[in-house]
Amino acid sequence: MIDLVGYNGEGFPLDIVADKMVMLATEERPKPQLGRPIAIDDGRLIGARDHLVWLFEETWADVGERLPWIRKPADVLEALQVWNNPNTCYNQHYIAQCLLRPSSVPANPKWLTTIRRQLSELNVTLRNAQDDLDKCRQSFEKAERALSVSLSASDKLAVEDQISRRRQKLSQSQTEYEAVSKRQKETQELLLDGEATFARAEFVRFCGSNRYRVAPLNIANALAGLPYIGWRQSANRCKKHPAPGLDGQSMQVFKTIDRIVRSNVRRSDLLAHAERWLRMQKDKSSLGVSVLREKWYYLRWAIKTVLEAEPRVQTRVLQFAIAREYWKRVGRPSNVDQLFEEEERIVD
Repeated sequence: MIDLVGYNGEGFPLDIVADKMVMLATEERPKPQLGRPIAIDDGRLIGARDHLVWLFEETWADVGERLPWIRKPADVLEALQVWNNPNTCYNQHYIAQCLLRPSSVPANPKWLTTIRRQLSELNVTLRNAQDDLDKCRQSFEKAERALSVSLSASDKLAVEDQISRRRQKLSQSQTEYEAVSKRQKETQELLLDGEATFARAEFVRFCGSNRYRVAPLNIANALAGLPYIGWRQSANRCKKHPAPGLDGQSMQVFKTIDRIVRSNVRRSDLLAHAERWLRMQKDKSSLGVSVLREKWYYLRWAIKTVLEAEPRVQTRVLQFAIAREYWKRVGRPSNVDQLFEEEERIVD
């Protein structure tokens, strides 16, 4: 007798077709990558870098002055205090929170890896404890609903016994859940303290390396991988990707003020020099120049206020002080400011 084998519409035996499908599915399955797993993927890394570029540029007038003098982790905390403002969104990013965290514990990469593994295991245990607690609560509530006046005396005793047993089990489950939850929170806080130590130490190493100029993009590249990788690896990976938000309005305004200050010869002539310099600029594509020409009223008062300040502002940080005063006045203009702002614009 001849064995009958199924065929598909093209005349191929179905068992051969099935084998081919299995082979194709096996070939399409991605092969596991060799080596150690990546601590932070490129998408998250570059996203953090782009946010840090914006953050440093927005606060450069406050932060940029202090960065060259960072020598120890406490200096990092002091230099970035402008981020720790509840009225702004500067401290919302996890890297900013890590650098600004007031508490810390001694930590190194190996220790952090161990604590992260423990926390991951505790998270799983906590989820399981939560599931068990929910089941015990549902079981207890089901037993309570079963108790009614229509039950016979024997059935009522049986139900009450079940309620007592399930209440005891629910209480035990609640205790276990609270114990695991407490351990999980303690481990999480310990990890955050260790990550703060590691992140600030890496920041100090970057500032002391002298391999890169202290500028928003270079700093953002170095810090983007914190607290998962060190600053060198972060900088090497980030510098391969352009930063589309680089040189926003805040940074261009600061750079323009910096050019004005550096091109001035006599400190006492800075105010007059700034007005002459802005009037001489013909480059319409310079955002910093066009903004300061339009907001000359605020820049004029910022320069005057800084030059007259007591104690005397050091010349080497004059541009930072002027930029801070300028943004303070622009951000909170008085009715008088708004009245004279338009009249004092520098126009061709």
